[in-house]
Amino acid sequence: MPPTSRLAATLLVVVVLACSACGTPPDPLTVDGERIVVLNLSSEDWIDVELRVNRYYRGHIARIAAGGRLDAPLARFQGGYGYYFDRKRERLKTVELTARTASGKPVTLAWPAGEGLVPAR
Repeated sequence: MPPTSRLAATLLVVVVLACSACGTPPDPLTVDGERIVVLNLSSEDWIDVELRVNRYYRGHIARIAAGGRLDAPLARFQGGYGYYFDRKRERLKTVELTARTASGKPVTLAWPAGEGLVPAR
């Protein structure tokens, strides 16, 4: 193989590998089986984080660090009368997250994407 062809082939491999690493970032709020997964992809901590399942069951955590991850089991979300979310009895329809950044800006996320809260501007 001539040197120019070898160089072109090497550059092609480098470009393909670089492009595959540039994929879309993961969703910050997802449901994985029996748990809710929250990824703080920002550079600021999220404070006073509240999650609501089906707009009724609630979970709260004081902080998710910048770049951090929260795995919240669905069975830990509690409703107003002390009942816990039971996936065998109720269908998961929506998950909403509200919080604020360390600098005071509001954070809102919804699952499925496009449902629930309107993102803060």
